[in-house]
Amino acid sequence: MDVPDWTREYFERGYAQRWGLKAPTSQVEHEVSGLWKLLQISPKSRVLDVGCGHGRHALVLAGRGVEVIGIDFAVALLNRARHLAADLGTRGRWVRGDMRQLPFRSGCASAAIVMDALGFFDTEEENEAVLLEAARVLKSGGRLALKVVNGGAVLDAFREAAGEERDGVVVTISRTLTFNPLRMTEKISIRGSRGHGEYERRQRLYLVEELRATLERLRFFIAGVFADPQGTPFERASTTIWIVAHRDRDDERNRDHRRGNRTTTLRGRAT
Repeated sequence: MDVPDWTREYFERGYAQRWGLKAPTSQVEHEVSGLWKLLQISPKSRVLDVGCGHGRHALVLAGRGVEVIGIDFAVALLNRARHLAADLGTRGRWVRGDMRQLPFRSGCASAAIVMDALGFFDTEEENEAVLLEAARVLKSGGRLALKVVNGGAVLDAFREAAGEERDGVVVTISRTLTFNPLRMTEKISIRGSRGHGEYERRQRLYLVEELRATLERLRFFIAGVFADPQGTPFERASTTIWIVAHRDRDDERNRDHRRGNRTTTLRGRAT
């Protein structure tokens, strides 16, 4: 799978060293309660978690009876999701695949979520492909929920250096910004009980107006823009942007025709 070296190194090793890949917290449970309403899903729904990581949101959804399919490129994160699912007694399907080219047929899902997983590719076209693919797999009337860090809040309180310490792990971070488009690059040093390493992390930052305009240009219909999944109105100081959107199925049928119906089955390479 063609991903940048920094992406592979950070998400296969550094992410686990930094965060510990714990089971879903009460905060994730709270977020899923909000997503349940925003996405208008039920226990009979099929939900795709695009860029699922170690399955935080997917595991909670599965625990509520939803048919969940999580997709990510990082083997280490998918393996952890599987182990957590076994520990929690929940069912989920974990597929290794490319967010830019989902290995699922069009219209196969009731809803899709992209939680803190947009903006980690090097070009605008690749990041937009993630959105277009998430839309393609939705059934008619299906909704996409998107969560990203609020780039405006990052700019307003930008710090070139930062540090974290939790669970015996010390993390030091140095940051730089580039513009047009807005992107943050972090040099991350990790020392602690879960291992040591030096990593790079690059992230496309979005302002709310810019992200909304991008979705509309890609022919999404915006159902709402919030500060959290409980529907709190978004403000400049909000730390995160939550957007719920959908697309017209006629757009997707036309796009499938242009693609030559490349994706025909709901199969992927499980790990």
